[in-house]
Amino acid sequence: MAQQKTAKRPYVSAALKMPSGAFGYRFALSASLFFLMLFLLAFHYSEVGFFILVFVNALFCADVFVRSAWADLCHGKIGFAFLVSVVVYAGLFYSACHTFSILSMAGPVEELYLYVSLFLTLSLWVQRRRVQEGERANVYIKKIDDFLPKAGRKINGKTQRMIFAAEIKPGDELLVKPGERFACDGEIREGKTSVDEQLITGNRVPAYKQPGNKVYAGTINKSAEVIVRVEKTLSVSALMHVVEAVQNSERRRSTFTNELDLYAAWTFIALLLLAGGQYAFVLYTQGVASWWHESSIIWIILSLCAPIALLFSEIFPVFFAKWYASSHGMHIQNRYALDQFTQSDLVFFDKTGTLTYGYLTVSSVHPSNPKQERALLEAVACAEQQAEGPFAAAIQKYTHARHIQPKPNDSLEILPGIGARAVCGKNTILAGRIQWMEEQGVNLPKEVYNTPKTVICVAKNKTYLGYLTLADSLRPGAKETVDFLKKQGKEVMLISGDNEPAVDAIAQETGIEKRNANVLPKTKAEIVANLRALGKKVVMVGDGFNDIIALLKADAGMAYASSKNVYTNWVDIIISRRDLYPIIELFRLRRELVHISRANAVLAVLLSVVWVEFLFWGTLHVSDWRWTMGGSLVILFLVFLNSMRLLQSYEKQRY
Repeated sequence: MAQQKTAKRPYVSAALKMPSGAFGYRFALSASLFFLMLFLLAFHYSEVGFFILVFVNALFCADVFVRSAWADLCHGKIGFAFLVSVVVYAGLFYSACHTFSILSMAGPVEELYLYVSLFLTLSLWVQRRRVQEGERANVYIKKIDDFLPKAGRKINGKTQRMIFAAEIKPGDELLVKPGERFACDGEIREGKTSVDEQLITGNRVPAYKQPGNKVYAGTINKSAEVIVRVEKTLSVSALMHVVEAVQNSERRRSTFTNELDLYAAWTFIALLLLAGGQYAFVLYTQGVASWWHESSIIWIILSLCAPIALLFSEIFPVFFAKWYASSHGMHIQNRYALDQFTQSDLVFFDKTGTLTYGYLTVSSVHPSNPKQERALLEAVACAEQQAEGPFAAAIQKYTHARHIQPKPNDSLEILPGIGARAVCGKNTILAGRIQWMEEQGVNLPKEVYNTPKTVICVAKNKTYLGYLTLADSLRPGAKETVDFLKKQGKEVMLISGDNEPAVDAIAQETGIEKRNANVLPKTKAEIVANLRALGKKVVMVGDGFNDIIALLKADAGMAYASSKNVYTNWVDIIISRRDLYPIIELFRLRRELVHISRANAVLAVLLSVVWVEFLFWGTLHVSDWRWTMGGSLVILFLVFLNSMRLLQSYEKQRY
């Protein structure tokens, strides 16, 4: 047995572990104090008054950064919170000394009150935004927790009583009324109803149920009272597999950190060296006796050379990347997924709806008896008439064109990517994949296994009626995308629920050497989870419908989704285009995003240093607040313009 590797989680800044509300109300207070200072500029203001406002700002708003910085230092880390603390208190100390000290201090500006206040206000906004990116995970988890049933109505003889879902045991019988959620996985014993199973199957059309049909925890009883015999409790139900996958996926998202902490650490080190070196040079040339007068060099450089533009060095490029991607059919819901895609070891592709369009058409019909073709079509139309997905759509279109009128369903059970079970009158119709039909005890002829197309087998009362073949075509760019991934050093694998000849045909056409056929959705998720447990970084590209658990269990998931369903909030990247080039484009987009955000950080710091040095050596008199604020905002604008290069450079690389 291969030894499992446990990936070491990166350290998460203490500031990212705090609730966004802690930064939100501090931001509101800090912004109010800053605008009050701007208002006072129109009048004859006192520097003492400004000191009081900034001191209050630093005391009650910057405290969250100070506490986070201390926690990070205890772990040997320097991050964004530490830099903000240094900037705020260095600037406040210099300004206070300039305002109150009897001994004069050198410096190109009178004070830094406005700059410090603006820097703190924007830092609180940026940090709140960073924390909210992680908190969206908890929002989604809370939403899915709302789907979990809290209680059930247990039947004891002729009486009933409400019990908590955790108290329900296998073998219990529950009464479920219309509008209530089923509290377990079980089987209907009495009654007929329709059930909203979208949470489990993704199918928006209610499934009709009657005695003997399966129901699932978390699904909603729509029509009438039914009695259900418990088979699996909530803790081991199908719904809990979805919940667990969503929770693990979102917790992984919440641990990702952007590069602002790294930028902040290097900025502080560079500024500390610059301040120390310049201070030492001045003391060497002018004498040690002026140590206090010249100490302002340290405080000004540590405060003013940490630019406001640094706060937005990554925010601006991410904004333009998301905006441009969205306008071209690529919706990035988790921007850290771009990093996972480029750093992955293995990329899994689903076949139908992913490598291929998913717009299937029925290419041929093969009844077991030539005289029973219409009976075959009537049976499959009955099973698929209320289902959704590419297979059902192809069959519905084909049977409708041949004027097949399916009989109404008495019940319907849909297993995404596997098959459908319908009860029409006294007959039970099965329509689905080869492997599933075998599990249902249907004997299939050998020709079914050798068909190089997608196959849907049909049986009535477990008697084989025949099969239909479905044709599909590759998306544009499929082969080019596979070649690109191989050149990037990625291992590419095709996993599909189709039969082996159909999967082999697509694999050969795209150049994929490794493939697995007849793989059920549950098995796909298990393969992904096992590879991740072995230390592999896995990316899954699927259809967002049948492959949702595998998408959630992967390090990053990309879904080709043609319609909105309950799962789309939990997929990292959603593609609404018809071609496969977005995968190549996203790789290149991420590279440009990293280059430009790093260039922004370097540009912001270098320009700030040049500006401050100009104020030190290029002016003959002490400047006022307009020089510091104006220079900082100009540098911020230049970083904004540099971020816009992302659109131009990305456009040139598009196909």
